[in-house]
Amino acid sequence: MADTVAILNKNPFMRFEETHVFPLTIDFDLLDAGNIVHHPNYLVLCERARARALDDIDYPYTEMLKDGMSFALTDTQSKYIKPALLGEKLSVLTRCLKFSRATVTLEQQLVGLSPNYRTFSGYLQELPEGFIQTPYFWIEMRLVYVKLNPIKAQPIPETLINKLNLKQL
Repeated sequence: MADTVAILNKNPFMRFEETHVFPLTIDFDLLDAGNIVHHPNYLVLCERARARALDDIDYPYTEMLKDGMSFALTDTQSKYIKPALLGEKLSVLTRCLKFSRATVTLEQQLVGLSPNYRTFSGYLQELPEGFIQTPYFWIEMRLVYVKLNPIKAQPIPETLINKLNLKQL
């Protein structure tokens, strides 16, 4: 657990100098026959969190799609730490580790927050002491910004770079 929490404390990060917090409740549709979250659904939850992070900076994913653009997953590394169960109130923490002209590397973690923070939603400059109570899932992923038809890598728009406060590393 200490190693996983330490991952969230390295710099630089998202809002990307900030961490985006997306609260959720584990619903029945996410479960497998063993009554725990089915492993691919962790990726679905992370996708929902990334979409909300864009909504929260007024750069909705739907607008990106209308423009014929999207992010495509090119690489991922993940770790399942603890099974998530029906009814649990958890949050996905999202931050940017690095970006280049057309790619962004994100880190996301599904966590149980301490009781004082369970309803928090939005961006935080720093995670408060004791913010994370229990880690469940961790993923690092590389996304490339693409034009959809035909699919081809494109530079990340300056507007998005500015809204996310991304800085070249």
